[in-house]
Amino acid sequence: MVPVLVAVLVTFSAISAAAQAQATAVGCNWHCYRVTLPLGLAIREVIDDGSFVTLEDGSVWEIRLSQRPVASSWKPGDFVRLKTIWAPVNGFEILLAHGDSDRAEARLAGRGSPPDSRLD
Repeated sequence: MVPVLVAVLVTFSAISAAAQAQATAVGCNWHCYRVTLPLGLAIREVIDDGSFVTLEDGSVWEIRLSQRPVASSWKPGDFVRLKTIWAPVNGFEILLAHGDSDRAEARLAGRGSPPDSRLD
């Protein structure tokens, strides 16, 4: 009786451990990538009252409209951390965080100079 009980317990513990192992994505349809972001970068320029932020690597980030007042207070040389937003809204997938409380959702707009945002 004891050997049978031991065999049953070993079988169920192996099944339980296998169920907790991470599955590999066979056919991923949406957001199947993970980009390794730098820990953070210094701000090179804040453009158009916080609409865009250029970082030291030349990347230009569009700031979500509701958070542009926060970004407009940032200065060249300020350090911002880059974090992935796991539930992004309208493509704003990166969180730029300056200090403990200044945060702004951003999406990559390009490299170099920002796109024209004003109608002339």
